[in-house]
Amino acid sequence: MSSLFNGTWEIDLDQSLVWDDDAKKHVKDEVGQEIITLRITGDVQDYEVLYGNGPQIRMGYTARYDDTEWVSYAVREVISDAADVEREVNEFKQRIKAAGGERDRSFEVGTSYGLIRLVSVDPYTHYRVSKTPKDGSAQSVMLRRMAKDEQSYLATVLDVHGIVYRIRRFVRVSS
Repeated sequence: MSSLFNGTWEIDLDQSLVWDDDAKKHVKDEVGQEIITLRITGDVQDYEVLYGNGPQIRMGYTARYDDTEWVSYAVREVISDAADVEREVNEFKQRIKAAGGERDRSFEVGTSYGLIRLVSVDPYTHYRVSKTPKDGSAQSVMLRRMAKDEQSYLATVLDVHGIVYRIRRFVRVSS
């Protein structure tokens, strides 16, 4: 497996979009902050994300590429100074278009955000396939594609209806 993705990555909000079902178009992603740390050793990817900035949600997984086993993408911690953390989480879900319906996500510590599998295609490309932990139904497919200069990558998420739901660009912070 390629170690090109090893390092810490930060979202480029100016070049990141999310699908708005009501407007029927891509709009600015209001995640606030997203910092991803990837470590690939052999054929195993260790992934951790600090997601959002009010609250900040720490999630992650360790998965083997091209394995048939589904791995939990676990919610590890909710970091917040808010008096009402549950309300802050619900407002965050609204901002990132992950509240209600098929795109609803749980940010409860100790639960699974999704069950995932990884597929390696080439050194610059891999996919993350996701299904719901509730009933095992399909959730999304994410393409992670490294830029030629190896200093950024695009993460493009396709939902079960074929809608490109998220387009996020990440810039390398460290190797």
